[in-house]
Amino acid sequence: MLKLFFAALFLFVNGFFVAKVPDATRPELAFVSVLFVIVIAAPSFLALKNWLGTGRAFSIVAALGFYALFIETVAIHTGWPYGAFEYGDKIGTKIGVVPWTVFFSWSPLVLGAYALGRSFFKNKPPKFAPFLAISVAFLVAFDGVLDPGAVQQGFWKFDAGGAYYGVPLSNYFGWFFSGVVGVCLMYFLSGKRHDAPIALVWSSVLVLAFWTSIALFTAMWIPAILGFALLFWCFREFRAQSPKI
Repeated sequence: MLKLFFAALFLFVNGFFVAKVPDATRPELAFVSVLFVIVIAAPSFLALKNWLGTGRAFSIVAALGFYALFIETVAIHTGWPYGAFEYGDKIGTKIGVVPWTVFFSWSPLVLGAYALGRSFFKNKPPKFAPFLAISVAFLVAFDGVLDPGAVQQGFWKFDAGGAYYGVPLSNYFGWFFSGVVGVCLMYFLSGKRHDAPIALVWSSVLVLAFWTSIALFTAMWIPAILGFALLFWCFREFRAQSPKI
């Protein structure tokens, strides 16, 4: 768990500099954001491979990644399900209207939410409906930390703004909808496995550490408090399930 703590602390410190240094995320430095996305996704992808094997892990990452690219393309063209928004030029070259890095940025959060949802049921197989609801709730909560900071930093923007630090409530309906699809894909492609390891949460912790820092040092108090609460819960589960990590 110490490795995870220090990795999260490193990302938290980076969040401070991004929040406080002018133009730290300007388009000319987009390669840094691309590297950030890929490196942070890697721990959960590796945990997925160790859990299910290369074949199943590849199929899950591919399914979640292509689904993310598809649903966000639909959203940008139609405004559904997230609300009308568009990406800036700070997180990689676009495939049409969506940065290719979306393939790698959403799926680790689904993996983390899936593992946290499973943790509520300890050693017994969960009923699918409550498991799905809890997992999706975690995923939407992750975005409650992430989206305000990303909008504030100019990674994307909603055309009409929004009540929650520039993010419309429709965005969270979109995350709920996408989360249901994502968790279902994960569930069925994993062979309905009930033993998801807590190591799948690694990448989500790193994402939360960075964006909680952004929220804290830009005075966005609600996402900051939510971020700290989620980090506390994640580390609590790591300590309970994998004390030697």
